Amino acid sequence: MTNRKIEALQEAAERKARESASRVEKALEKIIKQGQIISFKSVAQAANVSTAYLYKQSDLRSRIEKLRSQQKQRPLSKQPPLASDNSKSVIISTLRSENKRLRAEIDGLRRINEGLTGRLYQLQGASELAERLMVENADFKQQLEECRQQVQPTTILPVDTSKVTSLEKKRTGHSNISEQVKQQLESLGIQLNSTLTRAILSVDSETVLSAIEAFKEALTDNNIEKPGAWLKRAIEQGWKPNGQGNIKPELEVFNEWYPKAKQKKLIQA
Repeated sequence: MTNRKIEALQEAAERKARESASRVEKALEKIIKQGQIISFKSVAQAANVSTAYLYKQSDLRSRIEKLRSQQKQRPLSKQPPLASDNSKSVIISTLRSENKRLRAEIDGLRRINEGLTGRLYQLQGASELAERLMVENADFKQQLEECRQQVQPTTILPVDTSKVTSLEKKRTGHSNISEQVKQQLESLGIQLNSTLTRAILSVDSETVLSAIEAFKEALTDNNIEKPGAWLKRAIEQGWKPNGQGNIKPELEVFNEWYPKAKQKKLIQA
């Protein structure tokens, strides 16, 4: 090995030793500043060197032992270690987020408070309205009771069962008339009454329809004043539309008969 190589190796070893010593000094300053316990292990970890290296370097070994002894003689500082820049940034960011959240929560609570205040005013108004309505209701009840005392009991009249029975029979009779006959009567404008209903129910539907056709035939040449009475007689007499010659005499007979029957109250129509 040449002298130049030996010198280069020596220079590299010296440079490495200086760098290691510098890291150890910086590690000691940091440990002292942060109030950590001084030991060969903690210094070796902080300076990224081995504990064997620290023991071999007599000056570093003496310095570490001296500082460790001084630290043991005085009580440990109760002051917490100073926070790093990164931890400070994290703390500031956390505080800002918490402040933002609290502001939003305060705004929400303020809106809720405003809503509850408005609701309280509404409830107060509703309570006053309810009280006023209760007073008015009590007045109305008193007036109603006074009116009841002034009004005489209503007399209940007995129901005329004969009229009810007659009405039921009339309804039953109307329901027994065929739909065809009802339609014919409706088209001619003839209303059903008790006498006409009895006449219709006393014969078959064919006789009734023939009488209706005879009525239509007579209606073309004559003005019939009482269609219901005319049709009743036509049904009872069995009139048929066989030509106007046969109907006119019957019509004349009817016109003579009707006033007399009405005068004697034989008919209602």
